[in-house]
Amino acid sequence: MMIQQERVYWVQILERLSRPVLANLSKGMLKARMPFAGDKQRREYASLEVSGRLLNGIAPWLELNLKGEEGELHRELGDLARQALAVGTDETSPDFFNFSDGDQPLVDAAFLAQALLRAPTALWEKLNPRVQRNLIA
Repeated sequence: MMIQQERVYWVQILERLSRPVLANLSKGMLKARMPFAGDKQRREYASLEVSGRLLNGIAPWLELNLKGEEGELHRELGDLARQALAVGTDETSPDFFNFSDGDQPLVDAAFLAQALLRAPTALWEKLNPRVQRNLIA
């Protein structure tokens, strides 16, 4: 019983961390809505940084085959993650990821790449081919 309660707790934490980032990015609203404190120059990297690190952290969970209530959340966040990647790699999006200006994108892109490696089915194979091409470009 205790193990199940702990899992429920950690899944709740996963949702609290993931939903604001993925829901806003999937709508092209992350940069506009994300609270930001610090050096203004870092703001241009923040959306890729938060997305890459978040997806890297939740990737193993996204790759699972879950059922029940947790499975519903799993499917929802997986869909949001793929939509978020579509928006983040769309050059016309206000939330287009900065992959090239400065040195920081190299680090953040590495986290995103690791997420794709950790969840190849959930975060790569289920992506639209256009989004896959955008990620590779």
